[in-house]
Amino acid sequence: MVGGIAGAPVTSFHLPRRRLYRYMPLMQRCHAYDYTIRLLHLLPSADDTAPLRCRLTEKGYNDHWDNDPHHDYHALSYTWGEPIFPGMLEVLSNGKLSGNESLGAIPITQNLQSALQHLRKRDTTLILWVDAVCINQADVTERNSQVTNMPKIYKKASSAVVWLGDESPLHDARLCMGFFESLRILSTNSNQNVQSASWRKRFEINRLVASFLGACNAVIIYFLERPWFRRRWIVQEVVLAKTVTIHCGPWNILWDTFHLAMFELFENDQGVFTTDHRTTMRTMTGVRNGGHSITAVRNIGLLAKKQLPLDTLVEFSAFLCADPRDRLYALYGVIKRWCPRQVTMQLAQINVIDYSLPTEQIFTNFATGLIQIDTRTCRPLTSDNAEYRPVTHVLQLAAAFGHQDPTQNHLCGKIPSWVVDWTGALCFEPLHHSPTDHVACKAITREQIQFLPTKENPRLLVIIGLPFDIVTASISLDVRPMLLTSTVHKAKWSLNHFLSKVADHVDGDFYEPTYQHLITALAITLVASWEHTPKNSYFGQDPRFITDFLRQLECQQYHLPELLHKWPAYVELMALTMRGRSLFLTAKGYMGIAATGVTTGDVVCLLDNQSVPFVVRPERAAKYTVQDGERGAVHLPDCSDYQLGMFELDVAELGRAPSLRNTFGLVSDAYVHGLMKGEAFEVMEKAGADLPLKILPIA
Repeated sequence: MVGGIAGAPVTSFHLPRRRLYRYMPLMQRCHAYDYTIRLLHLLPSADDTAPLRCRLTEKGYNDHWDNDPHHDYHALSYTWGEPIFPGMLEVLSNGKLSGNESLGAIPITQNLQSALQHLRKRDTTLILWVDAVCINQADVTERNSQVTNMPKIYKKASSAVVWLGDESPLHDARLCMGFFESLRILSTNSNQNVQSASWRKRFEINRLVASFLGACNAVIIYFLERPWFRRRWIVQEVVLAKTVTIHCGPWNILWDTFHLAMFELFENDQGVFTTDHRTTMRTMTGVRNGGHSITAVRNIGLLAKKQLPLDTLVEFSAFLCADPRDRLYALYGVIKRWCPRQVTMQLAQINVIDYSLPTEQIFTNFATGLIQIDTRTCRPLTSDNAEYRPVTHVLQLAAAFGHQDPTQNHLCGKIPSWVVDWTGALCFEPLHHSPTDHVACKAITREQIQFLPTKENPRLLVIIGLPFDIVTASISLDVRPMLLTSTVHKAKWSLNHFLSKVADHVDGDFYEPTYQHLITALAITLVASWEHTPKNSYFGQDPRFITDFLRQLECQQYHLPELLHKWPAYVELMALTMRGRSLFLTAKGYMGIAATGVTTGDVVCLLDNQSVPFVVRPERAAKYTVQDGERGAVHLPDCSDYQLGMFELDVAELGRAPSLRNTFGLVSDAYVHGLMKGEAFEVMEKAGADLPLKILPIA
């Protein structure tokens, strides 16, 4: 189901005159069993190069997640490799009368052939579940059904057997697996006085890791770049399995041994690892990852792990798969495991695996289901038991996920702008979707969001909102120098260049919406009012540090670049917040940050009952006018006014003739300084104006 590793050449055999194995349909669900699967009985051989032979059996199981006994098979976790099938797995009959009659052969990839040859016992039959063999890949109906059952298959298995591939010319399997085992032995050696001797143990571990990295850095890098570590399906395979063993060439270790090694390598990095390598190690161990990694989940009880579906998808977004539909399908089992049943019961989409559907329809259906869930059931999954806002969350991720290389955006134009393209990557960090201390737009109506299938769009998201302001300028900030702690002068130059462009667009020294100095407002905006502050960072330790920073900025006569060397924590936070974002200025004198794609003419909207403002782009250009020399208004051509009690009729009319109305493309969520706590409605009320609410179709 995924592309992956191409191991070293192995011995293969060919059956040019032997027929291919013909699958028989699996037994359908009956009163005795909820589902059935095939099991591969790999026959033993004392000759490692002997042809692979097996028997296939069918076995039924029931749907029980908890307190199940382990079953008598092992589930293989591996990468398919290139879609080339040089090997053959001969299938023998099961009947006593027919003996060892051949029923044909199944073509298998080189990597699977190598795995089976290494795992095969010399004198006993090994029972495995292997997706490429135990699922008739040519039968889409069976494939849909069996992929749906995969979470239960791995959960019920005696163990998950991870196959990383053959030994390489660098001998990375022997060297790395040997080092992992040595590290385990050193770490588990007991001492009579553990507390007093712990410093010696730590010194010995650090010395062993440093010695290995000094002598074998190319080897460990090659090992970490094996495709299995980025394979999307491994998430549910490893998380759901009761026990896990890792095999690479002729060597094998337990998962806990591997976990320990990844942790120590991460902590003792000497600068040899790239960002991708560190991501692999962090994900496998939970280091600095909030405990939400594969290993962390394996080491805690089921009840201790609760997570929103979208957070699970974001957490493992870097994991790869060949079929874009598996971006969702590969994690459905984990979502059902980690999300409370009262939430997943509302998401019918995660119970349906259908490879006959196009990717864009699967992504759209999933977003539609999420937006419609009952938010009250999600409170236990949010920080401080806050009200979950799924519409905000979906829209934020739809804007944040994208492609750096436009040629890789195969879904461009096929999915609406409000649907997350899970084939992309997170281009910037979204704002908090469910904050406890502020909501940009209170519930201004009691109308329900509707979805309109139209000829122009697979789904049209119709929502009520307040078009509050219009973008007049967009200014980018180069954050790359800020990520290099040794080049503060480059970060200072980058910020100076940025501020000079801001000065070209802004008159005066004060920010009227909040009555602050302009640079104070700007400094707060560039870190989204400390929204992304990590808990272990300097600013996260004590809220008084923020006050100290702003006080020093004032004492420094608002020379923000001059503070960078004194406040590296602010530089780091600014780089994190502004990655993939630009500053924008508006017609009413506001400033904010949004995706780098924000441009002049975009509209800042406050959508009904959403926690943050959003920037949208009207298909037909908006205009900004000032009335009576004071109050300005955003005018949207061909956009329906919201009228209480008329919403359903207006939506029906929109469905009949969508082209007659203005539609909008989603650009980004936005931090707008002075608009994050519902201030927009206070501004409108002071002006004595009714809220010019509009019906906004987002395409």
